[in-house]
Amino acid sequence: MRAIPTIIPQQRRAARRHRSPSFLVVASLVACALLVVVAGCGTSQTTAVSPASHVLPVQQGRVHVVPTPSLSTTVLTAQRRLYTFATSNVGVMQPAVDAQGNVWVGEMNANRLGRLTARTGAVTSWPLPDGRYGIMATVIDHEGSIWFSEQFADDIGRFDPRQQTFQIFPLGTWNGAALGPQDLQFDTHGLLWFTASDGNALGRLDPRTGAVHVWPLPASPSGLVVAPNGLVWFGYLSGGAIGSLDPATGQITIYPLAQTQAQIYAMTIDAAGQIWFTEASPGKLGRFDPATGNLTELPVPSIAGRSPALSELVIDRQGTIWFVDVGANMLVRYVPGKQTYTFYRLSLASTSPFALTLAPTGDLWFTAGNATVNYLGEMAP
Repeated sequence: MRAIPTIIPQQRRAARRHRSPSFLVVASLVACALLVVVAGCGTSQTTAVSPASHVLPVQQGRVHVVPTPSLSTTVLTAQRRLYTFATSNVGVMQPAVDAQGNVWVGEMNANRLGRLTARTGAVTSWPLPDGRYGIMATVIDHEGSIWFSEQFADDIGRFDPRQQTFQIFPLGTWNGAALGPQDLQFDTHGLLWFTASDGNALGRLDPRTGAVHVWPLPASPSGLVVAPNGLVWFGYLSGGAIGSLDPATGQITIYPLAQTQAQIYAMTIDAAGQIWFTEASPGKLGRFDPATGNLTELPVPSIAGRSPALSELVIDRQGTIWFVDVGANMLVRYVPGKQTYTFYRLSLASTSPFALTLAPTGDLWFTAGNATVNYLGEMAP
């Protein structure tokens, strides 16, 4: 199994085709698995994967390409604290920080959910039920429960830190294919949205009932973000487009990018309602304004001859964009008003960063690793 830094979306898709237990894969699943099992409680209930009640024909949205502004670049050394996982090659993924400052992260290759207690530096891990692999994203609900997507097992899980019990929601198949849950985000109603990268769909799980609904897409999605108005925005892992879903009507609108093979990895939304996204290839930072249709794709420069390969991104309290450049082995800050990139060297002994998140305090947490060592890192923006 491989570590975080060397995997980018085209390798992820190749791994899926071969169905190997490699890093960032979605494996085959038992098609009839539609039980929700509560570990440690001895109860179960059945759920079903259903198509959305209203699905309209996909329409194409208006896009106006804005010329790229002049950009400046600075390279600095990051000031950060590192917390090492004792076990090698655990495959730390997308982290999330709870209200107490604990950092939760999936250990993809070790089939565990991990928690870093930042005040002590202690890492505690819980094995997942069923012995399968593939935690990708981790999010926390308003009650403090930890939710995660498990690609290899094709399910979504919930962990209760107080009771230390798991509740597993198997997703089954859609149109004969595993869904392959990847990115996760709650909407304002407490419904959990996910990208179904193998099923070419968007999915929504109701935590109260276990019901799963899916909206089919023309291509495989990767990242998503739920806007305050309820629209669900997503990006294609390949296919060179971003899009939106209106859950109330089922209307899907696609906004094509200049390059049809652009690989959208992650998305977020700023205070003005603009959609920001990373392109793993060809290594660009994108911004789309739904109100005007204006699209700006900002090229990310090569550092020390290393081609950019972008993964996760977040927006801090000042409206600054932070993202990971796996190719450069750096975290990057982009200031929209100044059109400046600042690259932060990590110097993590041949390891590379993969994902990042913001704590309630505003501190930036990131994951990094290779085949022999894995870290959680903290730096103050």
